[in-house]
Amino acid sequence: MNWAKISAFGLVAALALSVGAHRAWADDAAKTITGKSSCGGCDGVVKGCCVMLTDADGARWILRGDSEILKPAFAVRHSGKTMTATLLDEPATKKGKDGKDYKEVKVKDIKVSS
Repeated sequence: MNWAKISAFGLVAALALSVGAHRAWADDAAKTITGKSSCGGCDGVVKGCCVMLTDADGARWILRGDSEILKPAFAVRHSGKTMTATLLDEPATKKGKDGKDYKEVKVKDIKVSS
C-alpha cells in the first residue's frame, strides 16, 4: 500500500468516527437534567437574567433556547422549584463571572414540578 492510500483510508476512518459520535448523541434516548431552579444572572454566574438549574452533583446548568419554551420556567426561576430540561444539543462548559465552571445548553423542553 502506498502512503496516499493509507492517508485516504485514515481520513475516511476519522470522518466515519466523527459522524458516528454525532449520530450517537442524536440516537440516544432524550438526555435530560433535573435540578433546582435559580437565576444565573442574579446568582452572579452570567451577565443577564436566565434560567439556571443546579443538579444533585452541584453542577450549574444555564438553559438557552426558544423563548416560548423557556417562558414558564423563567417566570418561576427564583422559587427554587425542581425542573427537568430535555437537552437539544451537547452542553458547552464555560467559566462563570465567579470563576467557577458552568454548563450552557440549548433545551427543547422544560417541565416545572409543582
